[in-house]
Amino acid sequence: MTKKEPSNLMRKSASALFADSAADQSDFLSALLDPAPRGNAVLWTVPRRLGELESIDRTTLPDWLPDEVELIHPGVKIGHSAAYLAGDIYSLDYASVLTGSALLTAREFLPAAPRVLDLCAAPGGKSLLASVLLKPGLLLANEVEAKRLGILRHNLRRCRVANAWTQRLAPEELAGLAPAAFDLALIDAPCSGQSLLAKGIENPGCFHPSTVKGNARRQLWILEAGARAVAPGGGLLYTTCTFAPRENEGVIDKFLAKRPDFETVAVPHLKEWRSPFSDFSGYRFYPHQVPGAGGYAALLRRAGDPAPPQRAGLATTLLDYPVVSSPGEATAS
Repeated sequence: MTKKEPSNLMRKSASALFADSAADQSDFLSALLDPAPRGNAVLWTVPRRLGELESIDRTTLPDWLPDEVELIHPGVKIGHSAAYLAGDIYSLDYASVLTGSALLTAREFLPAAPRVLDLCAAPGGKSLLASVLLKPGLLLANEVEAKRLGILRHNLRRCRVANAWTQRLAPEELAGLAPAAFDLALIDAPCSGQSLLAKGIENPGCFHPSTVKGNARRQLWILEAGARAVAPGGGLLYTTCTFAPRENEGVIDKFLAKRPDFETVAVPHLKEWRSPFSDFSGYRFYPHQVPGAGGYAALLRRAGDPAPPQRAGLATTLLDYPVVSSPGEATAS
């Protein structure tokens, strides 16, 4: 098979990301063009059953890794497992665990049973992480694309996520219906998707400046909408699956200039991945350095008292579409 060669734009990006290391530049490009087999992570939505899945020895993984997460050996067909068929696990890229793990730090300032908004929720990984790690009293998962909304609802229902509702609203419309109404907003922003290459998925044009610029503009718009839904003292987790600084640090920098009532929050267990491209806290993950495709995360907090009385009420129309309807389900809080 003919060896793939990086485009000039890919080389330029690698050079900018790893200006002081030719070895990192080469390894990064190799991880994108000739990705090695890698296993997915799984998130248990019930107490983890030891030994049921062919997982990596936990002693080789970070000690902060939640007990509900396992990293599976490459080649294992997770979708054929009894745990998957029972709806007890959800499969996701390990990079999504890394970016989503900022929720462990968010727990330190969020109230019990927080009200959580996932603004760009499909296919559901961040919503499920929030459900398991935060035990929200209310989780509203929003997805504007109809086809992806169906996938989102399927995943949340399969895993029996309680206290969850879905919506299909533009971000600014949802924010208008729920100003300052959530303790936490998750924004897994649509992006150029450069890390898809590390999964062996073709993504033409993902390094082109016009692609990056267009996504960064949309991301800032979504981020600003999400921030309007965050109550005083609440949090906002911004994540992407791309490496472009313009879509990551650049978006956060512009957002902080517009919203001085927000500031980034350091995530201590991710300190080795702190971005060198900003003075504020943000974290970068690369496919040649972690057992995942890569991505970016920044955790932010709004100034103010985090007590639930600070939250505004929710428009009842936002709760028209429950994920699971059962007598034992908790009521919206």
